[in-house]
Amino acid sequence: MSAPAASEKRAGRPVRREPSARAPLSKASTWEYGLKSLVAKAGSVRVLNLHGIAIGALDDQDYSDRPMFIHPVLNRCVIIKHNLPLGAEDKLAPRRFNSTKVIFPFDQNDLNIGGQSLFIGQSNFTGALSALLNYTDLPLDRDVEVLLAMDRLPTLDPFLLREVLIKQQLDVGRCYCVLSESDKVEMLTFVAGEIEALVRLCFREADKSDERSQQFAQLLLAEQNSGGLEPLRQIFRMTEEEFSDAMFCWKAFLYYRWRSQAAGDALKLTLRSMLALSAGRYDRDEAVLIIAAQEQVKEAVGAAWRQVRQRVKLYDQAFAALTDQAQPDAFRAFLSRGTSLFTELGTQIGQMEQVVSLWTYRFGAVRRMELSADDVLMGLRDLLAQIVPVSAPPPLAVLT
Repeated sequence: MSAPAASEKRAGRPVRREPSARAPLSKASTWEYGLKSLVAKAGSVRVLNLHGIAIGALDDQDYSDRPMFIHPVLNRCVIIKHNLPLGAEDKLAPRRFNSTKVIFPFDQNDLNIGGQSLFIGQSNFTGALSALLNYTDLPLDRDVEVLLAMDRLPTLDPFLLREVLIKQQLDVGRCYCVLSESDKVEMLTFVAGEIEALVRLCFREADKSDERSQQFAQLLLAEQNSGGLEPLRQIFRMTEEEFSDAMFCWKAFLYYRWRSQAAGDALKLTLRSMLALSAGRYDRDEAVLIIAAQEQVKEAVGAAWRQVRQRVKLYDQAFAALTDQAQPDAFRAFLSRGTSLFTELGTQIGQMEQVVSLWTYRFGAVRRMELSADDVLMGLRDLLAQIVPVSAPPPLAVLT
């Protein structure tokens, strides 16, 4: 008996036995190494660590009642958004950029052993998945539907993922839509600074505001709503269910506000690098096309980023109504009706991050001088393809 299983038996809990993910390596899959390091360092945007969620959700009824995937092995996999640089094409990947890879650990207790992987959307994907996992009477179609929904997303961030699954009427427990530990650690100081004005308003103790802000940020970023947030629920006059949904929405806006800072800086550098790409070394007709494509990308990115900033501003205005004007009703209404807003915000930030990532992979500093005009034009067209327009943000009055 393994150590985890033995400890569960001693604690009087039933031992949950998972089917083994070990299977013969097929031609439709590849071998993966370094899983432990990958899941430890990666953020929520790129990696969905269902293996880690399974370990942390032993006592969560939602984990078994509302699973992400019906097949228990698939429900403990690791899913990543995967990029392949030029010259490193994978014959199984359906596309070079932002493909979605599903990794099945060989040993659920030791990720260092590695695992097998499939790409969502690879040739005969459903057949390969069925061959790797024994579905028998389990609903394969439902699991494939969830995987395809993930593949269509620009990122795997938990807030965007949850709302997309809800829209597709796929009932999945909230315990599956959580921030990675690395993200929570990096967000803590940022969130504490963001909510300091609210803490001062509530406690009016300037000398302890930093300490209380850290404590409040930890409560807000926790996966389960804590009794420490009960005074806030009473201020908002919400039921427990309404408050839980509102806190999830608030956490989403803080998360996207945090990500937008890094994305904005990276986007500026990417545009500067793109516009610095000289078309002078190509012939006249090629240069005209490249310059026109550069302008198209610049305009599309600029328009999309202005919408990101407008959506962030709507949150800032609603939060200021709470902290500066002591009007909780405005922020309460915003959180109650802000789900569609943060879904579009998450989509747009994800698209901008894709633009940065694609430029980095396709146009590294060394490669830029080696690319033909066709390569440059293809890369610029791929950049444009990442920027899918979403609806314009509504006025704040509509949300409050």
